[in-house]
Amino acid sequence: MGEAAALVAAFTWSATSVAMARLTMSVTPVAMSTLRLVIASLILPFVLLFSGETGQLTAAPMSALVAMLGSGILAYAIGDTLYLSALKRLGIQKAFPITMALFILLTVIGGIVWLGEDFSWTQAVGGVAVGAGIFLIVIPRQTAVAAPVAPGSPVRRLRDSSQVVGYSIVVLVGVFWAAATLWLADGRGDLGPFAASALRTPAGAVGMLTFGLVTAPSQLAAPFKRRELILGIAAVAVVGTLFGSLLYVYAVGEAGPGKTSILNACAPLLALPLSILVLKEPFTRLVAAGTIVCVAGIVLVVA
Repeated sequence: MGEAAALVAAFTWSATSVAMARLTMSVTPVAMSTLRLVIASLILPFVLLFSGETGQLTAAPMSALVAMLGSGILAYAIGDTLYLSALKRLGIQKAFPITMALFILLTVIGGIVWLGEDFSWTQAVGGVAVGAGIFLIVIPRQTAVAAPVAPGSPVRRLRDSSQVVGYSIVVLVGVFWAAATLWLADGRGDLGPFAASALRTPAGAVGMLTFGLVTAPSQLAAPFKRRELILGIAAVAVVGTLFGSLLYVYAVGEAGPGKTSILNACAPLLALPLSILVLKEPFTRLVAAGTIVCVAGIVLVVA
């Protein structure tokens, strides 16, 4: 069940990434990250009460509480906000696969070194296959849509500078996501997914809300002026930040951080049918090959 939860969480994250990429055209990363975390945090107490895991919070040791709060700040307040900034600079076709690849690599290495996880050759080959499949799917479309710009032009220099910053941010995203996942796996203890999420998500929300109110309060208020923006953020909060995060926390506990991170890399696969059905993009041989390689990687990881 842990592997299945990881795959569903991956597809959920893919869909919400597409939505967030669209929303960040009109909403700043700080506002987007803050509002979705706040909305999810307001719903979580009711979900926790319904789950029956409320008593686990009072019985949990202080180390587990600190781990959940800390991992929430690393993953949501810092990691996700940086990711939204990278999306705005690089676009989803560049930022998404690179962050996922770094996240996988660092989480798997950390799981082996820090948590003493067993890691078989099938999982290693599966992880490489998933990364290769994502490359085949994403890179051809990325190259095809790139607009030519004359070398040495001011626009080219500005774009190059922005991309250097964007790629630097992407590296940091991978580091923070991996650290948050490893801390979650190591410090969670007996906390269930609902109890753990009830600490992680509000911790990120408080961190981002404090930062947003101090640095850019007007940005937090701006989305409320357009109904479609706040509804879009609310949808992302419920589907991705609430439902997707609960599945991810469950998967880390059941399948382990290494396997969960690899299966989570299959998220770009959801973009494939969307691009064909909605955007009318062609289904090329490279895309077909990438899909097959990714599916083979999933089978090896789960085996």
